[in-house]
Amino acid sequence: MQKYDIIGATGCATGIAHTFMAQEALEEAAKKLGYTIKIETHGQSGTEHVLTEEEIKEAKAVVIASDIDVDPDRFAGKHVIKVPVAKAIKDAEGLINKSFTAPIWKPELVGKSNSNITKNQSSDSIGQQWYTALMNGVSHITVYHTCYLLL
Repeated sequence: MQKYDIIGATGCATGIAHTFMAQEALEEAAKKLGYTIKIETHGQSGTEHVLTEEEIKEAKAVVIASDIDVDPDRFAGKHVIKVPVAKAIKDAEGLINKSFTAPIWKPELVGKSNSNITKNQSSDSIGQQWYTALMNGVSHITVYHTCYLLL
């Protein structure tokens, strides 16, 4: 089994381009910096490249670049950096470098001690919440209409 220095997850509310653009940017940056990486993608067609428990256990750092909910609790005890998907596209190298010194994720302290993760790195602003809700609605409408047209 391959061991990865960094693991991560990318996701876009519409599940199309940004998910895979962020994945590619992170993979290219990791290669350039001499790290191994595996990115789980959360797109319109579902989750691909799913991280195994062993891969999570062996990784040194985690980068979550997503505008949709990606459960960070499975990364408990790891250095976790959590940002909007666009940040990975714009500054993948910076995220990778910061990931090794990011705060340790502790699920039992969500909303308390993890505030240093969510306050500076998460997409929790009211504008971001509205955007995510809107884009999730667009994604669901697109899927609904596609299925309707196929019938």
